[in-house]
Amino acid sequence: MEYEDYMHGFIKQICTVIGPRESGTAQEEQAGNFIEEELKKYCEETRQEEYVSSPTAFLGFIRYGAILLIGAIVLYWLSLLRDLGILQISADLSLIFIVFTVGIAIFTNSYFIFEVMKYYELVDFMFPKKKSKNIVGTLNPSEEIKHTIIFAGHHDSAYEFNIFYYLKTIGAITIFIGYIGAIIFAIVCVIRIISLSLAVNWTVFFLIFGILFLCVIPLAIIYIFFHSYKPVQGAFDNLSAVSVLLGIGKYLKENKDNPEIYPKHTQVQLVSFAGEEAGLRGSKRYLQAHYEELRNIGTILINLDGIGKKDNFIIAKNELLIGAKHKKEIVEKLFEIAQNLKIGSVIGTLPFGATDAAAFSLKKLPATVIMAYPNKFRLPPYYHTRLDTPEVVDKEALGQALQICLEYLKYVDNKET
Repeated sequence: MEYEDYMHGFIKQICTVIGPRESGTAQEEQAGNFIEEELKKYCEETRQEEYVSSPTAFLGFIRYGAILLIGAIVLYWLSLLRDLGILQISADLSLIFIVFTVGIAIFTNSYFIFEVMKYYELVDFMFPKKKSKNIVGTLNPSEEIKHTIIFAGHHDSAYEFNIFYYLKTIGAITIFIGYIGAIIFAIVCVIRIISLSLAVNWTVFFLIFGILFLCVIPLAIIYIFFHSYKPVQGAFDNLSAVSVLLGIGKYLKENKDNPEIYPKHTQVQLVSFAGEEAGLRGSKRYLQAHYEELRNIGTILINLDGIGKKDNFIIAKNELLIGAKHKKEIVEKLFEIAQNLKIGSVIGTLPFGATDAAAFSLKKLPATVIMAYPNKFRLPPYYHTRLDTPEVVDKEALGQALQICLEYLKYVDNKET
């Protein structure tokens, strides 16, 4: 109970004193400073690692991509109306319209696929650079270091997703249909330019798809207003995880003289990443700075993201959109530990978005992410909205996450090298 109150109190304090924490802002930095001050109470060493990124690029181009897509559909129809004999323009101008349509369709799809789904920094050069800081605290074992575990979360918070706040469950469906519609549009545009080059008359085929693409325009308009530029409180996502990191540090510090509890051979790093909501920028920069070191010492990452509901834990085996597969042995052991502790849990898949664990797994470093959602099989209704406040986080869930992490630490520490 003591640790649960401490962890939940931390979440309330950050939300009250600092509030929302957009990536690359003073509020994100203030939260990082606060977290480091807490870690100093428990860790032998703390540090801040500054990095530079373009945090607004990750989602900032969505509205421009949607506007470009609407423009491409208009160009598609102008060319099509010529084929139907309704609009009198030259064949050369019609071809120019289609070439531009194909270019726009390929570019916008590339952004959505590579930047938004796969987290590559494709359009970041178009957006302003900002500084952020990852926060790191280290507890060394009582004897020789044989293992290293990073327990991690992130302290920045997301922009509000208007599409989730106003459309609720329909918002996720809208996102999916919009993605599919944009991809089909690009494919049909490529087919159209091929048909023109071969002088094949498929006007009816392109008319049918043209009518369908008119239905995509309302979805594209929704995408223009996909998110606001107002960040949310982010209690669930992801102060809940950071609070567990602090709980781990507090527990180990208070039991440092207990050889049954304090690790003998495992170094513990407590890392609060910045910039996760900006496309995993913090964890990616951390890996750029430390990859060889992390690989050489066989570091394990246990990431926490969205600890909200007791007995509803998900140990992720993979993150679908970004294509990350997590270490099977870690996933199964964490699940076994949760079962032994009588904590409700499943091994599952993260179907939407990505977590900092994905950045590690994609680099072939052993990792997974622990989550605790109200419903194990869909995003919570307060995800990335103004409703993500301390009230949605169960204190008991924080306590259960702390138990799982401490038991996993004990398991690793007792392993043979």
